Amino acid sequence: MAGEFYISGISGTGFDYQSYLAKYQELKMIPVNMLQADQTRLMAKQQALSSIREKLDAFTDPLSSLLLDSTFDTKKAVLSNSDVASVSVTNDALETSYSLQVNQLAQANTFKIGTVNTITDINSQITTSGTLTINYLKDGSASSLSIDYTNKSLKEVMDQINQSSDLQASIINLGTSSSPDYQLIVTSKNSGLDNRITGIDDSVNPGDDSAGVFSEDTAKTFETVAAQDAQIVLNGISFSSSTNTFENIITGVSITVKDTGTTTISIERDNSQIKKNLESIVKAYNDLLGTVNSATGKGKPLSGEGSLNTMVSSIFRIISDGLGKFGLLDTVGDAETTKGYLKINEDALNEFLNRSDAKEIIQKFSDTLDSYISTYSDNLSRMNQRYDNNIRDLSERMEFLTDRINKEIEVMRLRFARLEVYLSEMQSLQLRIQNFASGLQMPDTNANE
Repeated sequence: MAGEFYISGISGTGFDYQSYLAKYQELKMIPVNMLQADQTRLMAKQQALSSIREKLDAFTDPLSSLLLDSTFDTKKAVLSNSDVASVSVTNDALETSYSLQVNQLAQANTFKIGTVNTITDINSQITTSGTLTINYLKDGSASSLSIDYTNKSLKEVMDQINQSSDLQASIINLGTSSSPDYQLIVTSKNSGLDNRITGIDDSVNPGDDSAGVFSEDTAKTFETVAAQDAQIVLNGISFSSSTNTFENIITGVSITVKDTGTTTISIERDNSQIKKNLESIVKAYNDLLGTVNSATGKGKPLSGEGSLNTMVSSIFRIISDGLGKFGLLDTVGDAETTKGYLKINEDALNEFLNRSDAKEIIQKFSDTLDSYISTYSDNLSRMNQRYDNNIRDLSERMEFLTDRINKEIEVMRLRFARLEVYLSEMQSLQLRIQNFASGLQMPDTNANE
């Protein structure tokens, strides 16, 4: 009992009841230990079952993908010269070929804006009052950006330009480190002729640089990079674009040019996802087979669970009937560790995918296997739930028995303690009686004679 303190042996009888109770408790706990062993075995079974369920779940994603029509409609672009362009396609693209010639890449327009007087410090305030206006096109429509440069530094003018969604600016030094000459470089953020810069104006400058801050003299302010559209010839037809991307000229095809030159573009069916999914299914089967063999072997947690081996055999039959009969499967080898393992025959699969009924065959196989996997996953869930229930029941039984044994031991310990106290008291009483009796002994009469 909590709070009690016991000492055995005070009676001098030589009986150590604490050791006796420890041994007695050990014997009483044997059924509890047996239940603990049963629970440990069940938990090992449950852990092994969880590993099998994990391998079974690996079938889900590839099977779901193969059941989608879009997986079989995927297209890809194959280029003879990928340095010239890159191409993205959608499932709407037609399977055909094109010849592409890239004559020119798109460029963004750049201007250098000179100054009326040399600016030697980008952080010095401009004392002249006035406005710098940059005129430009935005997708073909006239637009402008005006900046009041009064009491601003050249750097602040640059920063304000960079807040624009259409223009960006930087500062260059056309002088030397000891005698700098700072000027603005302004570039359109969008390429093409429809986004070019059309003019630079200083509100104070009459045009002859006799006043103002920013020069309108074409010798100081001028175009450094001309705006230009990308130009291509596709199957003999010319096209231009303000960017390097051409969309909507071919259904389902987007072309991004990267360099001048020529290339062919072949739009083909993309079977890579189909192959990847089938390889994933075969890998999932091999992983499942290995896990089940490991868990159900002699002395293993799920030894004797024949339903698991039946499950693997059923999956093998479905895969064999759906793929193997078309020559799409090979065995991995005869080694014991890989016995029964499968792999995809890539050459046979490539040829098979050219069949007009390949999609129908693969989807029928996928549907059959998906239905079986789903059903057996439910069975494993029920098995796992039974293990959960049994483990919980064993915990409750062990807790009940342990509590009952502990209470019994405490009662016995208290009784032994009281008995030992009683015996000790009896021994003390016996000693007092003996001492008293010794004091009452008669005198020896012979000694007087």
